[in-house]
Amino acid sequence: MGLETGLDDGRLACADSIAGFVAAVDGVDEYDLLSSSRCHGWTRLDVVVHMIAGWQEMLMGLVTVVDAAPTVDTASYWPAFAAEFGDGDPVPVLMSQRRRTAAYARPGAACEQLREVAAALSEGVRGMRDLPCRWQGHVFAPGDFLAIWAVENAVHHLDLLVPEPPPSSALRLARATIEALAGEPLPARWDDERAVLVGSGRLPADHELGSLAARLPVLG
Repeated sequence: MGLETGLDDGRLACADSIAGFVAAVDGVDEYDLLSSSRCHGWTRLDVVVHMIAGWQEMLMGLVTVVDAAPTVDTASYWPAFAAEFGDGDPVPVLMSQRRRTAAYARPGAACEQLREVAAALSEGVRGMRDLPCRWQGHVFAPGDFLAIWAVENAVHHLDLLVPEPPPSSALRLARATIEALAGEPLPARWDDERAVLVGSGRLPADHELGSLAARLPVLG
């Protein structure tokens, strides 16, 4: 299940994924941001607001440097997160996100804040030192911390249902994470986008996957 990501690779994928997500949002007008996303129960705007909150949390992790050994890596973080926060009932999470989104007067206000947070976050990613950091009670090597966010950004980029896919660096890392968690590779004939959509439950697992289908999705 383990997967470790070096700082340079994590930095590239994370920076690319932040820029890619912002560009994707900028390509959707306010009216269309109110339409359904790929994430069940959320509009595209809900996805945007979810990412604003996530990126603000990520900023805290970037500056919380610790002198401790990592407790999770690029892959093992995800089941740890699910064990702590996943209670099997997605409805409260979906509804709470709708309430947060309703605080914005209109979609453009959320998009403006997204760009502001992204600018600060991108600076933090570029300047992250090669030292462990603490976030959500876990200790990460810096490359792994950036990697989990590259994966998060890539998945939610796909939720926006825009023509431009997430950056290839982030998609490759998301696929590698899914395969590490699943314990075996997904079909080589699948491109990275399809692999991530299936591995995150956005598309159903095909019967052709055999016993692997029962272990998917591995990301929520």
